[in-house]
Amino acid sequence: MTGDSLFSRRLLIGWLVAAALILVVALFLAGNSGNSLATVGPSTFSRSAIGYAGIADVLERLGFGVVRSRYGSLGRLTRGGVLVLAEPAPGAETAAMMRTLLRADTIFLVLPKWTGPPAPGKPAWLGEATPYDLSAVASVLHLVAPHASVAEVTTPQWSRNPFNITPRIDAPIHVVHGGRFKPVIGDADHMLLGQLAAGRRTIWVLADPDVISNHGLAQPGNAALAVAMIARLRRGSGNVVFDETIHGFINAPASPLRLLFRFPFVMATIQALIAMALLLWATLGRFGTPQPAPSPIGAGRQALVENIAKLIEFTGHREEMIRRYVVETVRDVARQLHAPRGLQPAALVEWLQRVGAARGVDTDCGALVAEATTLAEGGRRNPAALVRLARETHRWREEVLNGRGSHPRDR
Repeated sequence: MTGDSLFSRRLLIGWLVAAALILVVALFLAGNSGNSLATVGPSTFSRSAIGYAGIADVLERLGFGVVRSRYGSLGRLTRGGVLVLAEPAPGAETAAMMRTLLRADTIFLVLPKWTGPPAPGKPAWLGEATPYDLSAVASVLHLVAPHASVAEVTTPQWSRNPFNITPRIDAPIHVVHGGRFKPVIGDADHMLLGQLAAGRRTIWVLADPDVISNHGLAQPGNAALAVAMIARLRRGSGNVVFDETIHGFINAPASPLRLLFRFPFVMATIQALIAMALLLWATLGRFGTPQPAPSPIGAGRQALVENIAKLIEFTGHREEMIRRYVVETVRDVARQLHAPRGLQPAALVEWLQRVGAARGVDTDCGALVAEATTLAEGGRRNPAALVRLARETHRWREEVLNGRGSHPRDR
């Protein structure tokens, strides 16, 4: 280290190289992190055959307020809004999440039908669609209607259809029946769309998702029917919230502290920690700039007095020092006034009191001695009282020896 620089040249170069490497790694990871929303499942982020990006885009273009919710779906519903639960995956984990989501006032539940892996080399495409077992589909249905059941039909008759739009679905077609459902599309034994009223809540269950999924929208009339169903549930200007937490897309708002330790902000956190560590290292006695040596003790009377005062302050015996000052002042005054020899301290104080009274001195030396003793024995930290007592003692001495007119206060 040369001159007054805080760091050596080698340390600065190492610091800059490390910071540059961290920046390069951060940019590389940010550019190659991939799209975490890429999926072939039944979500609004999926443009595969069984995805729901199509209906979400259609609703947005028609002016619906669409929310692809990855956290707090119930809190994101506006007045008159609809919560869409599109094909929840069968399983205990999804069921636990559904119990909370089913508290919404208006729900559009689409039962699951298809699953499958991504196509090789094309992760956004569906490889091979595999139908769920009906028992798995029924487990999702039982979350809202424990006594309802799911069946497969090939040639359904949509005897009831208030939308006047015929659904286009390839066989086998899923339908529901039982469970106190009111048919909306279909009859009591073959409901494509059923309504379940639970107090103030309204739940519509779409038995077959091929009406509303991406590949189903290509069929004539299905897109219009999908929009009509959601529009009928929606009231006023309420929004349409597609819950994506049931598909694994959970992105709860992070606290500021947790955000510091998540990518890409963790890279800045690492650099800040390195900077603080280097700064701490540089400020240590071995590596930092030497501190200037303290100034030498000054010569002269003033410096001597100041050093003595600091020493007394450090030792903490100010009260005892003042007591001795008062006692020695009393003895010195008695000696100068030729007090009788052999007097005990109490008798000596009485003799000085009589002398002071004869000379018209108002201050009582006995009171000064008593106060000094009290302060010394009590050990109270009261600098103002000590200074006052010293001044009173000095004034008493001057008045007894030289008269009151000699004191500056009486001039």
